[in-house]
Amino acid sequence: MKTMSEVVYIETTRLRKSRYNPRMVHDPERHKILLESIRRNGVMEPLLVYQVDDGYEVLDGSRRLEAAVEAGLDTVPCIIVRREEAPRISLAIHFSQDDLTESELVLYVERLVAEEVFKSVEEVCRFLGVSKSWFYTLRRAARLGPLDSGASATTLAMVEKTRVEPEKKKRIVEALDNYPLPRPMLREALREIEEKPMEEPERVLERFYWASPRRSGEDAFTASGVYEYVLRRLGGVVEFLARKGVETVWRVEVPAQDLMVVKLMWQRL
Repeated sequence: MKTMSEVVYIETTRLRKSRYNPRMVHDPERHKILLESIRRNGVMEPLLVYQVDDGYEVLDGSRRLEAAVEAGLDTVPCIIVRREEAPRISLAIHFSQDDLTESELVLYVERLVAEEVFKSVEEVCRFLGVSKSWFYTLRRAARLGPLDSGASATTLAMVEKTRVEPEKKKRIVEALDNYPLPRPMLREALREIEEKPMEEPERVLERFYWASPRRSGEDAFTASGVYEYVLRRLGGVVEFLARKGVETVWRVEVPAQDLMVVKLMWQRL
């Protein structure tokens, strides 16, 4: 029996998605990006699997498996775990990755309790290191948007806690499909929505969205405010510039090895 830390290569024909994989929503855009990465570099992160009678079930990495098959790979790297540990490992992985919708996570927790993997919701919360109120907030958040919403469970829980009327919460969730924000910026946007009740929430989210960094190429990010800002890697340096229209009004190059120093200085401002 292989140890959990040992990577083995298993034929893709012997692998299938586990019934303990709670993800129900498929993101075509993420699949396209993952497929291109695997075509270029192969599967870099091993799949987590457990053995069944006729092969293996994939506990974590079903999207990597799907993309690997589409890319024509015959084998993929895997780490084998014990079958009896699979449900708890799956829950811990997806909770830490924050990659499930609120409905997926609520349904999975309730299913594990129903199957007596855990004795109660309270035991699940202790296992995850969260309070009972977290789960019940999440359950209420599940009513904010449809099952195919792209928002994660944590995002929906953040919206649920916002001190605005229920109808405005639904509008926020719908707008986040068009203006997805990283968690720190979403927190600031929700605070502004609370503090400025007369402003349309969609306008607030749109403004924060355009101010957040977005990948514009393989080695470049852009963000917009009073100026358009561009961060781009050029060999051993990183170029940072500001534009107003077509005019570049400010430009600097930072050696790649100094980026951590610059980041620490920026955080102290």
